[in-house]
Amino acid sequence: MIPSNSTVVASIRLASLACGAPLCAVIALCGCSSDAAPEPEPTVLTPGAFVAVREDTGIALRRTLDTLNLQEGTRLVVTTHYAVTTTSFDEAREIAKGPEPPIERELAFDDEFQLLQREHRVVWFRTLTAEEEERVP
Repeated sequence: MIPSNSTVVASIRLASLACGAPLCAVIALCGCSSDAAPEPEPTVLTPGAFVAVREDTGIALRRTLDTLNLQEGTRLVVTTHYAVTTTSFDEAREIAKGPEPPIERELAFDDEFQLLQREHRVVWFRTLTAEEEERVP
């Protein structure tokens, strides 16, 4: 159970009475690790990244589920392909922000090198759901 703010404040006050000012100073300097550094930007290889890829018919939307390293340095990007094609990366971002689009292929294996050769952008990120994680073999 996570303590409430009032419980934390009361604990700090009690600690200051028992141990004095030096302990309070140490407690005050401690911050959450999430405050210390910004989250890294997702990449094509980040599970949960929505990747818009320019294809012959327009811009396709994919979702990275995982990566799979093969022999000789080949890496596959395990993705879900959505049954949507847009005309712009901004439109792909708006679709990715909404509810899950219709799925064209639930599980696909894209060669990382070939994927990166095409014009692409990570347009959105959301942590994978348990259902999406279960798609990965």
